[in-house]
Amino acid sequence: MSAAFNWKQYFDQIAPNLVLYARQLTPSAADAEDVVQMAFVRWWRRFPDGDTENVPLLYAAVRTIALDQRRSDTRRAKRELASEITLMHEDAPIFDPSPETKEAASIVTEALSKIPEEQREVVTLKLWGGLTFQEIATALGISINTVSGRYRYALNALQKQLAPLKDDLAMETSRPPANLLKFNSAKEALP
Repeated sequence: MSAAFNWKQYFDQIAPNLVLYARQLTPSAADAEDVVQMAFVRWWRRFPDGDTENVPLLYAAVRTIALDQRRSDTRRAKRELASEITLMHEDAPIFDPSPETKEAASIVTEALSKIPEEQREVVTLKLWGGLTFQEIATALGISINTVSGRYRYALNALQKQLAPLKDDLAMETSRPPANLLKFNSAKEALP
């Protein structure tokens, strides 16, 4: 790659997917944005001339930073709790829905919160991150078969949870949100 790699344009293109992924691992949207910025700085330092081929490594950096931050926050909370200081945790929605899809986003967020974190992570990377199973396996450091299994189990669980609400989701807006369309067609994308 040449030295003229446009980092701002690349960040604008990939950051929303990274933030959505980080949001699954962090307690607030602000924390997710911070994690993505830290990961992107690491990425820039490692590949100063740009590198769009190793995107799973960028997702892996987001995951590592988010988990480190979670451990750090847990230790800090324990220390503060011991000294009788309580923490206020932001309970913002994972998605940033438009007003007409707010209820649908709330339903999907609730359904996602009920599946195991490992499965939620794979679904987020696949559907909203746009990564392949191989890229997800690389980012998470697990086998492609494990990724495929977690994805399949997650979709089955989500389908069971959302099936009774299908009519409610469809009636909320005349045009379903793109993320819900991805979910509805995701089952067909299984290997």
